[in-house]
Amino acid sequence: MKLAGQVALVTGASHGLGLAISRALAADGAKVACLARSGAALDAAVTALRASGAEALAVAADVTDAAQVDRAVASAIAAWGRLDVLVLNAGTWAGANVHETTDAQWDMLLNLNLKGAFLTLRASLPTMIAAGRGTIVGISSIGGLVGSAGSAAYAASKWGLRGLLESTALEVKKHRIRVSIVHPHNINSAGRDYAAGTPDRDKNLEPADIAGLVAFIAGAPDYVAIGNVSIWPLAAGIGVRG
Repeated sequence: MKLAGQVALVTGASHGLGLAISRALAADGAKVACLARSGAALDAAVTALRASGAEALAVAADVTDAAQVDRAVASAIAAWGRLDVLVLNAGTWAGANVHETTDAQWDMLLNLNLKGAFLTLRASLPTMIAAGRGTIVGISSIGGLVGSAGSAAYAASKWGLRGLLESTALEVKKHRIRVSIVHPHNINSAGRDYAAGTPDRDKNLEPADIAGLVAFIAGAPDYVAIGNVSIWPLAAGIGVRG
């Protein structure tokens, strides 16, 4: 229970990887504020966490809306009086060649994957700075380390996230706040659900794989800082990057 007594805020926490991360942090003793758009999925996620014995709270917000993010972060802090761990997970993928990328696709990816992280980070940092400690984990992608044909806008959002968080790490180090970036390979999820035992599934990560890594980072001793971490299945054979 390395996170006993600590409070974590996870964005995009209503399903998939965000919910898996919330479960992993709760299993290590954290109280978890689940931030996602309001709706049945968010309510169901928090209900399931509570049923497992976790202390969990739903904080509804669209991460691309500054006022909503500010209110959601403030409500999580008000509920438990602190914020120790911030996981910037909310994001999505859409692919197109550059010359076929629409304004709407570009804006959607940059707003959700990058602006959303910035707004949540900005709203959360004052509390961590005042406390003189904290852990921030950004969920990026292998696409945040290397380019990929057909994913230029997505890569731009994830490379931007890396720049945002590496710069933030330098700014907040003096406040004993550490910043990590996790770069996963493809993940088996609702949008990419391969049958168990097939080669395609073996070449993709499970949400619990990344969630365990995030919990490890959050539970590391305060004097330990972990920077960029890439994670992939051995079967994918992509080699070391980052």
